[in-house]
Amino acid sequence: MKKRSCLLQFVIGFSSVVAFMSCSKDFPNPSYEDVQKQSYTASFEAKYGTISPNQTWDFSTSELRLATRGFSAISTQVLENGIDFGDVSAIKTVVKDARWHHSEIQIPGNVEKNSQLLDAMVNALPEKKTQKGVPAVLVAPSNGFYIFPLFCGGCLTFDLKVKVGDQAPVTVFTKDWINFQTINGMEKDTEYADGGIVNMKGIYIEAPVGTPIEVYIDNIYCHTSAAGSTNNKAFPSPAGTTNGRAIYVDIPDDVKPVLDGIELKENAVVKYIGIEDISAGAPMSGDNDFNDVVLAVVGNPDVPQEKIITNDQYDVKTCLAKRYMIEDLGAIGDFDFNDIVVDVEDNTIITHKVTYENGVLKTDEVISETAEPTKAVVRAMGGTIDFDLTIGNTSWKKSEAGFDVRTMYNTQGSIDYDKVLAEFEVTGWDSRANNVSVKVNGKDGQVFTITFPKAGTAPMIIAVDPSQNWMNEYVSIPSSWFYRP
Repeated sequence: MKKRSCLLQFVIGFSSVVAFMSCSKDFPNPSYEDVQKQSYTASFEAKYGTISPNQTWDFSTSELRLATRGFSAISTQVLENGIDFGDVSAIKTVVKDARWHHSEIQIPGNVEKNSQLLDAMVNALPEKKTQKGVPAVLVAPSNGFYIFPLFCGGCLTFDLKVKVGDQAPVTVFTKDWINFQTINGMEKDTEYADGGIVNMKGIYIEAPVGTPIEVYIDNIYCHTSAAGSTNNKAFPSPAGTTNGRAIYVDIPDDVKPVLDGIELKENAVVKYIGIEDISAGAPMSGDNDFNDVVLAVVGNPDVPQEKIITNDQYDVKTCLAKRYMIEDLGAIGDFDFNDIVVDVEDNTIITHKVTYENGVLKTDEVISETAEPTKAVVRAMGGTIDFDLTIGNTSWKKSEAGFDVRTMYNTQGSIDYDKVLAEFEVTGWDSRANNVSVKVNGKDGQVFTITFPKAGTAPMIIAVDPSQNWMNEYVSIPSSWFYRP
């Protein structure tokens, strides 16, 4: 599609076609389309190697995870250890120091590991800054994720629990100490915890996409006197996500926890959950700063989405999506697959009805599913010839949509990977069949059609996840995209 010389590549491919023709006079002359595709195949194999007969070209995972490859069962694993802050023994004597009670918590400077994460927590959830929570459900993404307790800011004791779907709640750790503010590695008080070192463990979770997840603290005790005293008060209801006593807090994208033995993807998302342990009006009424328990939710790459509960209902939007990257054969040999980049999305709204018992979800029932129209979003057009793009039963033409045929869009310089060049509804798209094709207006008015490739043939269309960015102009896709171990 680019205006540059492709004579050498064409000659290589065309010579093989001519040689074939000279040996067989019974076959008709090849069409312009045949010659283009033969030349493309020769050039592709010269760059990437011989194509295996079994090689397929759908590399997407997101829609397949939602359909067949996702987690079919719930799995939870409490880890032996949590976030490591290194040797923090030097701060054990200042656990109740006044520095920890300021409106901006002063984290001691000698924390060896994950100090950046700790600093980000202080900025996101400063002491005594009132925040407001709303009842919400977290819903599982299409990948596994971690929840790591990061910080305890209150002097109460409790159990941190995670409930996934209809499974029994899992206790991640028990806080049996009353130090006012603690991180892993600090010494527990001896009055209640009988000594020892703080180790707030983490948990790894896998669940089918959209599975509801509840995070809360339970068995909460407020200690107003010596251990075992009858003056110690128990709070009847838990505090967590589904009763509005927890909030989701974003942190800077460049802040990632250092986790021993866990390799995170480059695009891993990390968020905080801040929990307020005591509600307003209770004994030792809470301050609503939501830093009494702080959790780092670590996606690999995605974290659970927060769905607000309104009138005991919440909606979950599921998306089956693919990104198609297309070479239009206007120029053979660059293999940047950005001549057309289009996302196709099938969205479904699933409505849940919930009931509570003592502040914890009792039931969670799907009451309706509503399919939204299938949508196509054109993200980039790196070509300089006109084309008709067909997805399912719907066609879209570059020139008729008001675009200059000879202009490249969103493939040069600083690319906007969220760019919406065009958006339109689609009918008849089959995500498994990849019924996507392009009719190209080639040289001298010649027209040919590109379809999604069969196994073992040179691809002019590939399917990937929508999170996969396309290449800049004239930058070929690396072979690792095609031939993965």
